[in-house]
Amino acid sequence: MRLEWSAKETSVRTRGAAKIAALVLIAMDAIIYVTEPFSEIWNDILAKLLLVVAASFAAAVATLVWARYEKTDEPRRIWSWFAVGLWLWVAAELIWGYANFSQGKVSEGIADVFWVAAYLFFGQALLIQYRILVQPSKRGLWGRVVVAILFLFVLYMLLYSLLTSGVDAQSQYSASVNLFYPVADLFLASIALWLARHFRGGAFSRPWLGLLAFSFTDLFFAWLEISGIYSWSVDQANLWSALFDITYLGAYLILGLGLLSQWVFLKYGLRSPTSAH
Repeated sequence: MRLEWSAKETSVRTRGAAKIAALVLIAMDAIIYVTEPFSEIWNDILAKLLLVVAASFAAAVATLVWARYEKTDEPRRIWSWFAVGLWLWVAAELIWGYANFSQGKVSEGIADVFWVAAYLFFGQALLIQYRILVQPSKRGLWGRVVVAILFLFVLYMLLYSLLTSGVDAQSQYSASVNLFYPVADLFLASIALWLARHFRGGAFSRPWLGLLAFSFTDLFFAWLEISGIYSWSVDQANLWSALFDITYLGAYLILGLGLLSQWVFLKYGLRSPTSAH
């Protein structure tokens, strides 16, 4: 009788169990929106709780990845910034969920401060990754940072113009905040995937795929909010708002599964040398 699994078997089983758990969470969320099995209050509480669980899963696994490195390891710095950013997202989800539960429609406010601040940490993580792989001069680095910021601004203004044409001032203000997220998601994920492709850091690219998923869901939310379609409770949810809420949960799970793949590679040694970064 075999008393233990090999590293490869443990890796496969861990990721398989996580994928099944993710599908269960998505199914539970869909059931809440489609059948509304409980009271209005409890449907809302459970839907928000599932979202916090998914966000906490991603942040916790990122913390585990960080803990796999020694204090002197350069990648530890990358993952410390990345993990803190994800915990800021968890805080934002808690704040937003409470505001939504107590007030109904949630205006831009404290939760957005936490969400936006997280991108500073993600950006710092990616900057460290870039410096490790490319090793640019200081002048070259700042030149690329300026070009990147200009590109981000142009992309942001283009989307803002497309989605706010003909809407009122309040919708324009809401869009100015909400459109930041998909643009930042797409921007950071694109840079990370470019680095992974050109410098064979394939394992590191997996977590950033979650940001690509968020670029879709965040743009979807911005459109729903500007159009006045989004429903702020499960009881009043329409097809589009329910679809967004479920896919938003899924984006967190995709991010968490990508992070879990990185942690499994580090823990069980099933990785290439370049994937450590």
